Amino acid sequence: MNSAKLRRVAAAVGLCALAACGTSGSGGAGNANQVTFWHYYAQGIPATAKFTKDLNDIYAKAKPPKPPKPLNSVYVPGEQLTQKVVATAASKQGPDVFVQGGADLLQLIKAGAIADFTAQYDKFKDKDQIPDSAVIKYDGKVYGVQGFSNTTALWYNKAILDEFGITPPTTMDELNADLEKIGKKYIGIGLPGQGDQDVNAFSFITAYGFDYAKPDAAALETAFRLVGSWADKGYLPRDAATWTADVAFQKFATGGMAFVLGGNWQYGNAKKTASFKYGVVPVPNGTAPAKVYQFGDNVHMSAFTKDKDAAFNAIATMFLSQDGELAALEAGSMPVRKDLADTKGMQDPIYSQFRKALQNGVPYQLPGFDTELTQMRTSVSEAWSAVIAGQSSPKDAAATAVAAVQRAAK
Repeated sequence: MNSAKLRRVAAAVGLCALAACGTSGSGGAGNANQVTFWHYYAQGIPATAKFTKDLNDIYAKAKPPKPPKPLNSVYVPGEQLTQKVVATAASKQGPDVFVQGGADLLQLIKAGAIADFTAQYDKFKDKDQIPDSAVIKYDGKVYGVQGFSNTTALWYNKAILDEFGITPPTTMDELNADLEKIGKKYIGIGLPGQGDQDVNAFSFITAYGFDYAKPDAAALETAFRLVGSWADKGYLPRDAATWTADVAFQKFATGGMAFVLGGNWQYGNAKKTASFKYGVVPVPNGTAPAKVYQFGDNVHMSAFTKDKDAAFNAIATMFLSQDGELAALEAGSMPVRKDLADTKGMQDPIYSQFRKALQNGVPYQLPGFDTELTQMRTSVSEAWSAVIAGQSSPKDAAATAVAAVQRAAK
């Protein structure tokens, strides 16, 4: 498929927004008397558990009309969800509704795993409240929606910064100087080394001009050299190479870390677990603006659901209603509904900083790329992790990653 055909008006990412560790479940669309919903909202973090419960309660209490079928909500680990959907689609089965981060959209379309629900969406009474940027279309047909948006920024521990007389940095040079000042008294910065493709590295490599369309090893090396120096000096733990975004933020929330790269979806958890004052600023610029991915959970309907109307009712009730989006806001994500843009919660200074970060936001499905983008991102992510772990020099890691990106592009 030509990616130019993909009118990817929903920005998304393979990042499991709101997700954490938990136990898995199973379920499919075989039971016509229920709506099966696969998600990766595990119950290991209080805000995430509450969000999951809120979605279930919103669906159960919706009126009028009251949902005609009970919801079978099933947790599937984020890293397994797409492959499980594709595998069940091969036997013409699957969940009625599921969420995924967006990185696998083309794969799901090619596998025939997701349904066109244009007819159902066109009848949605609140359609005018949903911006085009939250509707996922391919060849003019609706294949998904996005009920809330997310991005990443730099969280900071205000108590630690105040102790050293530091103001939140706006440039990488300032951030570097701040880490030098803090030294080893605290963990200086948490940069996840594991996770969904290049999400954790993207702002840092773009801050030095790296571009997948014109991959430059020198630009990548500059970013890697800076991050590698932080690991060499002990400001960034070597074992951060194994941290996911959730693990990094949980460590930040204990109070012994000055900065961490994290998402707005972690705000709900910060409010419940952090005992110190914190704040957020956009990722500092380097020689170029630090870009961020604009993403969120894409909600799809299985191509093999037995009741498309009931499946769409679940999508609309949980993800596109005011109640559903306000539940996401409480958990830390930003609603997309136009009538919630100025809601009280969105005036919060934390959200204001994330909205500021989105001024340099780009769609996760970068224009001009097809499925080769996944391998490109994986190569950069592996190089990023190797530099943090000290397993590769910045120069070698950059050269290896750029060569892989160039091979994938052919």
